[in-house]
Amino acid sequence: MLSCEHASAALPREYRGLGVSRHERYDHIGWDIGARAVQREIARRLGAPAVASRWSRLLIDCNRELHDETLIVHTSDGVRIPGNARIARAERARRIALAWQPYHAAVDRMVGRAKRANPDAAVQLLALHSFTPVMNGVPRPFDIGVLYDAYPELAHRLGRALSRLGLRVRYNEPYSGLAGLIYSARRHGDAHDIAYVELEINNALLRSQAGIVRLGRDVARALATLTRPCKR
Repeated sequence: MLSCEHASAALPREYRGLGVSRHERYDHIGWDIGARAVQREIARRLGAPAVASRWSRLLIDCNRELHDETLIVHTSDGVRIPGNARIARAERARRIALAWQPYHAAVDRMVGRAKRANPDAAVQLLALHSFTPVMNGVPRPFDIGVLYDAYPELAHRLGRALSRLGLRVRYNEPYSGLAGLIYSARRHGDAHDIAYVELEINNALLRSQAGIVRLGRDVARALATLTRPCKR
């Protein structure tokens, strides 16, 4: 199963772009560039169920716990988000009900259906994200990060399969699952007792349809090798 927490840069009209320019909102601060397109490609190739977020991470971040201070950010990569400067309790609750809760309810439904339909199979969840190749002036010279916490065996099997396809792979980079930064995958994995990992793909590889197709093909091929169940 495939999830994509930062699939969209869209915002409800009444938020007036949160005071952020369209150019900035459609850069990496507003969504994970190319992640949704890769998710579609993988789902098409594997026949895998998929859920994607509807709204921008600038409205509310579906990959954060509700008590996380970065659930609704005031700045991102040096860009101020004026519409998030002062969030009243009622507005926070409104955003949770509008975007955060429906997304996680949809993932729960997807996982539940998959487990009921495949009672004897090793149901696994892959969260798909992308990262900017340079952050705060620091280069990130690799193609894919495999993020994990409780399932290192699954992560390394997937990473080795991706490496064999010629991709430069690192583990728990540019963010670390061990630091709690794969909230959505962990939430649904733990709730349903299934294995999970997260992929972070360099968005420089996802700026063309050819790049999206190539990454979708390679990730699908790597996933197809993961046929036996993984333990914690």
